[in-house]
Amino acid sequence: MSEEDAKILADLKKDLEEKIVKMEKELASLKTLMKLVDEALSKISFMPASKLIEEEVIKPQEEVHEYEQSFPIKSKTGEDLGTIYVGRGVLKIVPRQDLGLSLKTPPFQSFFIERVLEEMKRKDEIAVEQKKKDPSEILEYEVKCEGDIIKEILIKNIIEESRIREIRSSIRWTLERMMEKVSK
Repeated sequence: MSEEDAKILADLKKDLEEKIVKMEKELASLKTLMKLVDEALSKISFMPASKLIEEEVIKPQEEVHEYEQSFPIKSKTGEDLGTIYVGRGVLKIVPRQDLGLSLKTPPFQSFFIERVLEEMKRKDEIAVEQKKKDPSEILEYEVKCEGDIIKEILIKNIIEESRIREIRSSIRWTLERMMEKVSK
């Protein structure tokens, strides 16, 4: 090792030691600030900030969605089959309740769930793997039922207009086919 290399390493060590001292001072300042914030919070709420954060995590609130548009779902003959509500990134499908449509009636599961929603979800998962989409943007859905009777279908992370159109036409077709099966 040359004398020049030794000088470079000595300078580097000196710089690192100075940075460590500076960071230790900054850490001490941050700890002091944290203590002051905790004291202020204890005067206001009689509870340290860590407890307030824990309580927020423990008590998640029910998601409330605002819907900006609604569209009737009509059969080709004009019969009312239900309503689609569209919000920001959210779609809610509510079949007409007196129809009493079961999630077991074909082609609900085989077509609407498997070939439409699950296929969209698979495409999103592939886009995430390819770093084209964030994992939080993967399509999610929930079918809410009373027994076997479909009450509503909630679809989240539905942003593209083309997907909304596809779901609208797919659910209309699906509900029409289900009505045919039920009336036979």
